[in-house]
Amino acid sequence: MGDNAKAPPVPHVYKLALVMALAYLLTIAYASLQPFRGWRLPPEDLYGFLSAAWPRYITLEDVLANAIAYLPLGFLLALGLRPFLRPVLSVIAGALLAAGISIGMESLQLFLPARIPSNIDVMANATGGLIGALAAPLFAPSQLIGARLIAWRNRVFRDGALIETGLLIAVLWVVAQLDPVTQMFGTGHLRATFDLPVYFFHTPGRYLTAEAAVVFFNLLGLGLLLSTLLRADTHRGLVIAGFIVAAIALKIGITAVFSKSQGALAWVTPGVMLGLSMGAMVLLVGLLSFGHRTRLWLSMLFILFALAAINLAPDNPYFSAPPQLASGRVSHLLSFSAILRAFSELWPLLALSYLLALSRQNHARRPS
Repeated sequence: MGDNAKAPPVPHVYKLALVMALAYLLTIAYASLQPFRGWRLPPEDLYGFLSAAWPRYITLEDVLANAIAYLPLGFLLALGLRPFLRPVLSVIAGALLAAGISIGMESLQLFLPARIPSNIDVMANATGGLIGALAAPLFAPSQLIGARLIAWRNRVFRDGALIETGLLIAVLWVVAQLDPVTQMFGTGHLRATFDLPVYFFHTPGRYLTAEAAVVFFNLLGLGLLLSTLLRADTHRGLVIAGFIVAAIALKIGITAVFSKSQGALAWVTPGVMLGLSMGAMVLLVGLLSFGHRTRLWLSMLFILFALAAINLAPDNPYFSAPPQLASGRVSHLLSFSAILRAFSELWPLLALSYLLALSRQNHARRPS
C-alpha cells in the first residue's frame, strides 16, 4: 500500500518532457521532409544508404546541424521515460529511439527527389541523441542539478500547468531570435507568408521609427507576460533582464555565424537601440508596478501593437539573406531556419492565446 502511495517527486516534469519530445519530433519531421512535394516510389533497398560509402557532398555545417538537432530529442526522451524505466535503461532507450527516428526520417527522404538520405546524417543524429540522453539524468528532479532547477522554478514562478505553458512560450520567444533572417525581436512577421501588401515605402526615418516600435512593443509585451508568471516576492526586473540578455546573446551568436563579413553586432542599429532603451525604461520604471490583471491585459495590447508594427513597417531594401540560406540546395540549415521562422511568426498567436486562457482562469477563480 505504501508503494502505491509513492509518486515521483515532481511527476509533471516527466509529463512535460514527453509532451515536448512529441512536439520536437514533429519539428524534426517537418525539417527532414521539406519540401513535401514530388513524392515518388523509393528503391527496393530502403536501407541501402546505411552501408553506402562515405558521401562526398557532406559538409561540416550539416554534420553539426544534425548532431545539435537531435540532442534535445535524446534529452527529452530519456527524461520523459525515467518514471517507466530504470535510469540506465531510460538513457539507452532515449538514445536508441533518437537513432531509430533518424533512420526513419532518412528512409522517408528516399520518397523525396529533393532530399538525399545519408548514413553520415544518421551517425550525427545518433551522436547528438546519445549526448542528450546522457545529459538527461543530471537534470532529473532527484539529482543535484535537476533539484536545484526545480527549487529555483518553484521559488521564482507561480505554480500550475498553465504557468509552465507560459514559461515555455517565453522560452520559445528567446529561441525564435536564432532565426538569422528576422530583425531583432521581430516576431509575428507575416507579410511574406500571407503575401500582405506593403503600406509604407522605405525611408531612413520611417525605418528607424518602425524598427524602434517593433523592439519597444515586443519588449513590453514579453516583459509583462513574464511578470504574470512570477511570484509576488520575485525581483521581476532581474528575471526579465535575464530573458532579454539570453535573447541578445543568441542573436549575437547567430549573427556571428551567418554574417561574418559584417560582424556579430550587425543587428545593432539606431532603431534597435532606441527601442531597447525606451522599452527597458518604461517597463522597469512604471509598468511592473501595476496590478496582475492590468499587466496581463497590457501585455496582450503591446503584443498586438508589436504585431501591427512589424507588418506595417517598410521593407529594408539593404537587407540580404545570408548566403548559407540563399543557396539552391535544400540543406538542414535552410530547413531549421524555416522552423525557427515559423516559431517567430506564430509566437504572437501563442502568446495571445495563453494570455486569454490565463485571464479566463483568473476570472473563474474570482469570487462571484
